[in-house]
Order: sequence, then C-alpha cells, then structure tokens
Amino acid sequence: MLTAGFAISEVILAFAFAAIAQIYYKEIKGFEFKSILKGTFERLFIAIALIHDLLHALTLFSALKLANRLKHSEPDSAHNNKFNDYYLMGNLASVIVAIFYTHAFKEFDAIPLFNTICP
Repeated sequence: MLTAGFAISEVILAFAFAAIAQIYYKEIKGFEFKSILKGTFERLFIAIALIHDLLHALTLFSALKLANRLKHSEPDSAHNNKFNDYYLMGNLASVIVAIFYTHAFKEFDAIPLFNTICP
C-alpha cells in the first residue's frame, strides 16, 4: 500500500511541478522525464535517510544539490534570478514531501485516514 501511495503521489507531483514550471517560465515545456525521475530519487533518498535517522545524509544531499547548481550558469541575470527562485522553491517542496513520506511511513498505524483505507 505504501508503494502505491508513493507512486500515486509522485505522479501528482510530476503534474504539479510541470504545471508550475509552465506558469512560472511562461512557456510550454511539457514533461521532462529526466527531471521527474531525478526528483523522485531525491525525495526517496531523503525519506529513506529520515526513516533511518541518518540526518547527516541531508548534509550530503545539500552538498550534492549545491555542486549541481554551481554548474548551472545563465548569461541573463533576470532569468538566472527566476531560475534560482524556482530551484529553491522546488527543493523546499521536495523536502517537505519527503518529510511527509517519512511521517506517513513511521506513523502509518496512527493516521486515521490510512486506517480507513487499509483496515
């Protein structure tokens, strides 16, 4: 049941992030499956680290994200600021979702909605 919930929420997140990107950048980009897959693995990594109380893994994750971001260069300053804002908000949203996954995993039996769905 958790796997199905994870898959369904990742599909919803893919649509949400794609829609937000199109609104934010004001151009139709469609789905970038590489980005969707990368985001899924990022949230899975964070959730697994938090489930096992490996908080130092968040430092590793942050360092990897920062190193990846430093490679990105934009000649246009306005576009760069827009990208930075979108990048930050996307990362924060992913971490919040991963924290929710961790909470749902650790407290599955205590969440009334899950007890109703899976008696």
